[in-house]
Amino acid sequence: MSQICAISKTCACRNVARCRTKEPGKLFLWFPVPHTLKKVTSYLQQFALKYELMHKRPGLSLNCRPGQSQEIARNLAQLLAPRELRETQVLFLQGAIEPQLHDFSDITSLQRFIKFNQSDWLVEMLATERFTSYFQPIVSIKDTSQIYGYESLLRGLDEQGNLVLPGPILELATEAGLLPQLDQVGRLSAIAQFSRHQVSGQIFINFAPTALYDPTFCLRSTVEAIDQAGISHERVVFEVVESDNLQDLDHLKTVLKYYRDAGFLIALDDLGSGYSSLNLLHQLRPDFIKLDIELIQDVHQNLYKASITEKLLEITQKLNIQSVVEGIECIEELNWLRERGATFAQGYLIGKPSAMPVTTTPHFDPIALTVASAHSNQVEQQAQHQKESERIVAAVTQRIRQSLKLDEILQTTVDQVRQLFKVDRVIIYKFEPDWSGLVVVESLAKECMSILGFHVMDTCFKSTRAAYYQQGKTKAIEDIETAGLSPCHVDLLRSLEIRANLVVPILQQEGLWGLLIAHQCHDARQWQQSEINLFNQLAGQAAIAIQQSELYHQLQQANHELQRLACSDGLTQVANRRCFDDTFNAQWQRLAREQASLSLILCDVDYFKLYNDTHGHLAGDDALRQVAKAISQTVKHPADLVARYGGEEFAVILPNTDIESAIAVARDIQNNVSALKKPHPHSQVSEFITLSLGVATITPDSQLSPATLIATADQRLYQAKAQGRNCVVQMDCEEVDAKSLL
Repeated sequence: MSQICAISKTCACRNVARCRTKEPGKLFLWFPVPHTLKKVTSYLQQFALKYELMHKRPGLSLNCRPGQSQEIARNLAQLLAPRELRETQVLFLQGAIEPQLHDFSDITSLQRFIKFNQSDWLVEMLATERFTSYFQPIVSIKDTSQIYGYESLLRGLDEQGNLVLPGPILELATEAGLLPQLDQVGRLSAIAQFSRHQVSGQIFINFAPTALYDPTFCLRSTVEAIDQAGISHERVVFEVVESDNLQDLDHLKTVLKYYRDAGFLIALDDLGSGYSSLNLLHQLRPDFIKLDIELIQDVHQNLYKASITEKLLEITQKLNIQSVVEGIECIEELNWLRERGATFAQGYLIGKPSAMPVTTTPHFDPIALTVASAHSNQVEQQAQHQKESERIVAAVTQRIRQSLKLDEILQTTVDQVRQLFKVDRVIIYKFEPDWSGLVVVESLAKECMSILGFHVMDTCFKSTRAAYYQQGKTKAIEDIETAGLSPCHVDLLRSLEIRANLVVPILQQEGLWGLLIAHQCHDARQWQQSEINLFNQLAGQAAIAIQQSELYHQLQQANHELQRLACSDGLTQVANRRCFDDTFNAQWQRLAREQASLSLILCDVDYFKLYNDTHGHLAGDDALRQVAKAISQTVKHPADLVARYGGEEFAVILPNTDIESAIAVARDIQNNVSALKKPHPHSQVSEFITLSLGVATITPDSQLSPATLIATADQRLYQAKAQGRNCVVQMDCEEVDAKSLL
């Protein structure tokens, strides 16, 4: 049998095995990809560690002296990426033996192997059952002096008997694969302590669904302990911790069915946090929900928390589910929650966790609650004002970000801001690289002077004010006459009809992009802090929209360039064969609907192989580029297309062109190529480079294949070559006879 760091051979929650990697043994490693194997073997070779490779999958094994496997694992943790740590599998066998079939159930991840090697103190704590339970009262929210029950909270004990808080215990237990053992110890400790204190009421016990491999087997000891303690099943509430990432909902339902069949109650814990969502309510149908402490703290003065909590409580009341609100720490929170129909309360205001369950809790009289209610109403009014402001900002932000066109974004921004703040003028001032600037957009009230396009050349701006705005700071002037500005600055503002202004920077990643400025033209204005905050928010949203617009513009340019490259022949820079095919098919379909002519010219450079053999491929490439340019100069209409059809062959698509016009284009192509006077001493038809051309024209029909026209033009090109080259052969597909034009 293997002696390993994994926990169980039977049920994980019943067995706590101490790690054996401090003893000599054999370490087996299996890797997710060959790249990981290569990194590990390089490390082993660097330190002259001998190993044996496995052949069926990326892996290796090596013999380890006492403690060496832990050292290797820790070093690999520094070498491998997090995903590699999770997906690399490990098996450690005491002694130099090969794994047997039953050993493969003990394979674990390298990450868990490392954590388990670091968990000696937790293993020892589990093995010696050094745990206790603290109890926190849960009371009726209407009368907090009435105790309904207690939540059991697990605490560890170190070797000196000092308390160890659950945070580090739970974190290490989860990472080291010790959660099943910890979960069972927590359940049994809660039951034993609750029974010993002989208190009345309900007991709420947390459990982790993923810690229960087989509910019937794993929970048998829990039920036996409850029965031996004489606790009736309906007094026990098992809490599903919602922050536990539920990978298998069917497994959780099986666990809860086991609890319910045994007569226990169910609570969904920490609602409002973690991975789960409200759909667990209708799937699990708990007897209680417990609202998370993070949701409850400051709920009376936090608009978002208040809105969410109010809806959750409304849902529980409609579904007849009892609610427990955790983490109540002040009278205002208690009052707010009581007014909204919560069932039970829990928190430091009522009672802290203690080793001995408290039997009395404070009663909060109506006067205190009335005072709290008055304060709560005031806070709610403030929250409502905040909500209205945020609604306006959200609406403005949506309008700002509906467009990707920069001009529209900027104009929308200033228009909406001017209406929101009811000011005379709002501008956006954009900086140039030399720190001069320009008013690029403006929103103006009636009877106010326009300063759109106003250019400022402030050579001192970089040294005097740039750093201030680059830090995201705002400048608000209530009255230029009393703000202590320099005389020349005041004169400038007067000339622009500015009596008060509010300036907020528009920042991009590269620095200060510009300024969003509000002007009061004729009157002084005291800017409220709430207005300044909103102005900052809108400037931030405008900055995001500007960045998105500029990125979109860059993307468009990149896409256009990619499209050009995808459709362009790399050598000649005319269209490539792919572009030809797409264009030809599109024109065929269009002209079939319109019943108009489509002409095609296929051109071939005469005796081009001889030219290449004589002058070399570089000269041949240059000749093709010149021929392509000469052909391109003949097309007159935007819809015409010149393409490299293949090798030394070119094609010209001529939409809405009859046979006579197509022949004229073919003649022009011949003349332009002849005008190049590109020497071709081995040509058998001319001392210069020449072309053979096949021309075909047809009126497309949906019943015909586009290949018909291509085949016809190709036949005419073949005839042109057969007739001696350096000529044009045409065919109107509407006619039967072919003509040769030499």
